[in-house]
Amino acid sequence: MERKNVVWNMIGSLIYAGSSMVLTALVNHMAGTDQGGIFGFAFSTFGQQMFLVAYFGMRPLQSTDISRAYTFGEYRQARYITCQAAVLMGIAYILWNTFIPAAGYTGEKALVVFLMVLYKVLDGFADVYESEFQRNGRLYLTGQAMTFRTLLSVCCFLAALAITKDLVFSSVAAVLSQGAGILLFDKRTAKQVPGIERLKRAGKAQELLQDGFLLFLSVFLDGLIFAMAKYAVDAQMTSTDNAIFVAIFMPTSVINLAANFVIRPFLTKLSYLWEEKSYGDFMKEVGKLTGIILLLTVIALAGAWVLGVPVLGAISDVELKPYKSGLLAIVLGGGFFAVMNLFYYVLVIMKRQKRIFFGYVPVCILSFFLSFWFVKAGGINGGAFSYMLSMLLLMLCFMGQAVFVLGKEKKGIR
Repeated sequence: MERKNVVWNMIGSLIYAGSSMVLTALVNHMAGTDQGGIFGFAFSTFGQQMFLVAYFGMRPLQSTDISRAYTFGEYRQARYITCQAAVLMGIAYILWNTFIPAAGYTGEKALVVFLMVLYKVLDGFADVYESEFQRNGRLYLTGQAMTFRTLLSVCCFLAALAITKDLVFSSVAAVLSQGAGILLFDKRTAKQVPGIERLKRAGKAQELLQDGFLLFLSVFLDGLIFAMAKYAVDAQMTSTDNAIFVAIFMPTSVINLAANFVIRPFLTKLSYLWEEKSYGDFMKEVGKLTGIILLLTVIALAGAWVLGVPVLGAISDVELKPYKSGLLAIVLGGGFFAVMNLFYYVLVIMKRQKRIFFGYVPVCILSFFLSFWFVKAGGINGGAFSYMLSMLLLMLCFMGQAVFVLGKEKKGIR
């Protein structure tokens, strides 16, 4: 079972992370870099931000809720609420950017962004099923569901784009197929898993949202920090520049994918070690995972140095030679982000969500100024370096928090 969990988690994570790179690159080839820039921002930047609203930071809570404080029915009821909030926030953002002359979203861009919000919100809803599979020790079902619904929606989107060359119509096809994938591969599978409790107790969904609110704010700020340079490029540069920036951002998906291969299968084990107060074994596992992520980052840097510019340029149909230093900065920043993500999970397991939130706030504020200043001064390369610095600060902040909490726990101080 453990081998099955690891293999399917790897497959699902690979296809899920790879879909972002494939879609953006193929839109560049099939519809041009201007359309690719619009789609890249809608799919991987703002759409992803609305995914985080729908997601509400619940996977770490749900997948590690081994004491069953909340039922699946209560997690799903809470997710209905967060998904509705994400759609409303998306509409408000699009209206703001459509009717403010300085932003000037065209009708096509507004529609594409809205449809990608719907697509990503459905993705966030699917996660409530896939987190429950993981909580029940069936991570392989999470991987399978993620694999099949992603393949279905990606293939439908690309087929529609190849036939019609219409980005709006193709986005509609993606949304409809995403909904079909949830029904086929998540909801139907959940009926076959024993132990999934659909009971909904009065007030528990609201209690769950309250318990997870600081974690949600933390995840939301995390998404803002991660994408702040993209927002700065979108606000101050062209759609073609957006396409270039998305292209040099691609390696971060690979690094995060590899990090998830390493981290996710160990979350339940780390939860038990912490509850059993096996602090030595707990930190040994965390140290091992950190070392693996850093090694993967070094390998990614070497690959980016030798092959990054020609390969990513060919994949995305853009010229990247002037942006090699920015590419390397983003790869290194992606490694910092992956390590930070590990320590984020560590702090969740330690039940220190407040420390996570108060780590994000100052870094988010700083990243806003860094991103807009660096992009204004250095364009795409400037945005890349602002991303790397933001990720370094966040990583150091979370590592320091985790070490501090561990020291207090060892001394018996709460």
